[in-house]
Amino acid sequence: MPTIWDPWPGKTNASGDATGQGYQNAPSRSVFRYSHAVAKLRGYRQRERARGRARTHAAIEAATLRESAKRGYAGLRMTEIARRARISPRTVYLHAPSKERLVRDTLRRRADAIIRRVERWQPRGDAPDAILNELVALHERTYREESATLETLTSGGVPREVAEILRDLDDVRLALITRTLDGLARRRALRVRSVEGIALAHALLAYPTWRTALTGPAGRRAPRFVAAALRSALL
Repeated sequence: MPTIWDPWPGKTNASGDATGQGYQNAPSRSVFRYSHAVAKLRGYRQRERARGRARTHAAIEAATLRESAKRGYAGLRMTEIARRARISPRTVYLHAPSKERLVRDTLRRRADAIIRRVERWQPRGDAPDAILNELVALHERTYREESATLETLTSGGVPREVAEILRDLDDVRLALITRTLDGLARRRALRVRSVEGIALAHALLAYPTWRTALTGPAGRRAPRFVAAALRSALL
């Protein structure tokens, strides 16, 4: 009796080699390959999962900023962040294991974006008054776009690592003001010493000052008043 690997007796091919009706002389190995359609489907699903993770990340970050600005760091709760982001608390804890870690990482990412924007800034105008107007406009725009981030950083009661983020932002802002006013001083456009002008601009353009100005009686006119005060005092 032939084995499964032996040719069936009496069966040969044209060259005289024995062949089996059910089996070849040696076992064959099939290679599984994805079809083009299956490969495209896998790529689509991977991209959709990546987009889903990005949407969840953005929702958690936005909810963290809104809740921390509303309640302050001490009153912030992970369950409230999950409710606002419309996800489960477990998903929030998978994103960050603690409230401190979540707030720190969220604020650091947003602060890094602000720092890059401030460091790239260059005035478009050349006249001294136009340069000061643009400097004021940059600070106003930054505060309006990142008010939740800045409110959280300036509200107090945050851990030391989080408070250091505000100092990093202030250092970059002070460097920008110093560079701008030193340039005006070299052109002899300032009526005061540059060190005095830097101190005044730094105080008037501070983020807590913007919060007070924009929510006070001046309202929408606050940027115009701040710009006028700087021009009057410095030029």
